[in-house]
Amino acid sequence: MAFFASLKLTIFLLILLAMVSIIGTVIPQNQMPAEYLKFYKESTYVTLKAVGFLDMYHSWWFVLILVLLAVNLIVCSLKHFPRTWRFFSKPTRLLDKNLEKASSLIWSTTWREKLQNPSDLLARLESLWPGKWQVSEQVGENGTEFHYAAEKGCWSRLGYYFVHLSILIIFAGGIIGSIFGVKGFVNIPEGEKVSSFYTYGAKQAPIALGYQVECRDFEVEFYENGGPKEYSSDLAIYQAGKLIKEKRIEVNHPLSYQGFTFYQASYGAYGGVVELDLNFRETGLVLPLRLEVGKPLRLPEKWGWIEVLKFDENYMRMGPAVTVLRDPGNGVKPYQFQVFLRYPKFGEQNSKTAEFCIFKKIEQRYYTGLQVNKDPGVWVVWLGCLMMILGLYVAFFMSHRRLWLRLAPVADKPERLELVFVGNANKNQPAFDTEFQGLVKKIKSWK
Repeated sequence: MAFFASLKLTIFLLILLAMVSIIGTVIPQNQMPAEYLKFYKESTYVTLKAVGFLDMYHSWWFVLILVLLAVNLIVCSLKHFPRTWRFFSKPTRLLDKNLEKASSLIWSTTWREKLQNPSDLLARLESLWPGKWQVSEQVGENGTEFHYAAEKGCWSRLGYYFVHLSILIIFAGGIIGSIFGVKGFVNIPEGEKVSSFYTYGAKQAPIALGYQVECRDFEVEFYENGGPKEYSSDLAIYQAGKLIKEKRIEVNHPLSYQGFTFYQASYGAYGGVVELDLNFRETGLVLPLRLEVGKPLRLPEKWGWIEVLKFDENYMRMGPAVTVLRDPGNGVKPYQFQVFLRYPKFGEQNSKTAEFCIFKKIEQRYYTGLQVNKDPGVWVVWLGCLMMILGLYVAFFMSHRRLWLRLAPVADKPERLELVFVGNANKNQPAFDTEFQGLVKKIKSWK
């Protein structure tokens, strides 16, 4: 049991948790094998997969770290709790000589009034420091003594245990999400609907949503260099054919419904309509064309075939471009070439071909790439975070403040009384010192 209560174990587990969390941030999690093989050798990929670094937060050893840290917190809390509980079960009511010597805030004076009833002073003390004052009567060395005690914020000593409990709740939420949660992705072309998504990893298991998600529209803005500046999706949710919810989502502005959260993660082009001018060098003929990406078009006369194979948003950092496949016919071998939107004379300068194209316009079609998460433990984690904030506030900004007052006969003058006033705070002692001095001034005014 001493092993689990060790502070060294706590530090070791926290450092280990931080290290593996860094690894989980550096190495992308739950990606397709092809994505990993772009950056790692096959042997490295196999090793990373075997040790669980590719799905770290669901690995048995990560959960084991959390369990060990939870056990460590529980054992440490149980070890120190009895000492804390004594402040509640056995509060110090008597101001004896030992407490008087150990106190840094102490003031004494001569009290001339004789008390026949210990409650005679309670009204003054309650107006001095609001709270429930406890009075005790005891026979001392020089006669009957009256002891008064009051406290505030005793429960603040539980702040550290509240923080420990919040950490355990956060761990529980993380484990619930790890076991019962699901994370995946889905690509939705503009104008289409889906009712399921696929989990990450090699298996890519389909997960039914129970409703339909439609991508009504997708918009993307580009920088001058061709890189994406901002993109967003207009999503709508239908259940039993009825529109339930709609929202335009952006990065960090997701849509949530029935436990699933849809994040804007990526996008891609899957087709479109391209407007080109086909120029014949020999005759000077210009043939305006409107081509759908991926669909070949037979030209009139004996001019053969033409097809736009694909569209690139930023081909070789030269901006939007299309790859054109040209089959002139008449025994001429088909060939491919690129046409750039920003450089209309690029093809004209290539004198090796009998014709060239000018890229005029594209009506691009996109699909939106959504990350789909379902984490039933997220609200448990949020509850733990809220409890931690409250616990930290109590632990660091609240204090257990106590006051004691003793009236006892003076040794050589039994007819007179000595008043001893003592204060103590377990935190923020300078602030309590100022408060204590203010209370002393009020007591002096009673005379």
